[in-house]
Amino acid sequence: MMSSSSGNQQIQQAMRPARAALALGMATALLLAPGPLPVSAVQSARCEIPMAEIAAPIPAAAQDSAPTPAGAAIIQVEGQQATPAPAATPIAPTPDPVAPLAQELTAVSEALAACLSEGDVETVVELAGERYLGQIFGGSVPLPAEEYIALASQLTPIPTRIVSVEDAAQNGDDRATAVVAQIVGNQLMRAEWTFSQVAASDRAEDESRWRLEGERQLDPRLPSGAAPLGVEIGDRSFELSAESVAGPDIVLRGINVAAEDHEMLVLRLAPGYTTADLLRATGPDLPQEVAFVGERPVPAGAQANLVLVDLEPGDYTLVCLFTNAEGLPHLAEGMAAEFTVG
Repeated sequence: MMSSSSGNQQIQQAMRPARAALALGMATALLLAPGPLPVSAVQSARCEIPMAEIAAPIPAAAQDSAPTPAGAAIIQVEGQQATPAPAATPIAPTPDPVAPLAQELTAVSEALAACLSEGDVETVVELAGERYLGQIFGGSVPLPAEEYIALASQLTPIPTRIVSVEDAAQNGDDRATAVVAQIVGNQLMRAEWTFSQVAASDRAEDESRWRLEGERQLDPRLPSGAAPLGVEIGDRSFELSAESVAGPDIVLRGINVAAEDHEMLVLRLAPGYTTADLLRATGPDLPQEVAFVGERPVPAGAQANLVLVDLEPGDYTLVCLFTNAEGLPHLAEGMAAEFTVG
């Protein structure tokens, strides 16, 4: 990793997961009711611009040879075989006007997740606006497409998948919102995404009309049975409530008792690789011996929860790479801890 102050700041931003909010000024993190994770409507998305229109399901047509409904009248004509009276024509259910919008927003969300997973930065900037590109790296300032491409191209892609897209709603002619749950690395996240319509002159006729503009972070619904792990965050220390926790889903419940901001950054280190090796690494990306698991900033005096799912059994490392006044990461001052997932 870079040893300069500016280098460490870049690492600090680049290593945060996509869609991680800073949450400054938050007094507490609310735990929502536990529940099962819903299944995404799109099961096999590809990194490409989705179609502009997705057809709604068509009700099955009435069959000519349908059996006589119970209680139907029988008409008897002299000299002819008795035949049932014609059944009433089935009434098709009223189409849900929101369904096509929800399907298209889901397709855009799934395509964006696929592109982030593959590291296809060129398509990412077609699916997302500059405000969201800045939020990918934890910032509040829009990030121009060319700057995003230059930075993201240096980083190892983090696997990202959409869990659900709910509460789709169109606001006016050119805005829409939806609540999106996703898994980045192993971190379960939930946010309200805002989409805007792409001008017809800026897209092909058959391409999606929607592009993601920004997000507002929400607390994720906790997976049923997720095991808690308490994390007291001190000035330059982590104190864990246990050395081991049952997986595969866990919740790190962080409380920052220090006077400055910190983060809970969970990593998986290759056997024999240490945090000292991590500090000696160079470049903006994580070394190949280190896998990103999840990250959550915790402002001074606040609480926050880091929800991790689908963890494999083994050892995990918790660090803080926020920097001090001299530009050194807090990890260099001993801010690290280890725990085991059983």
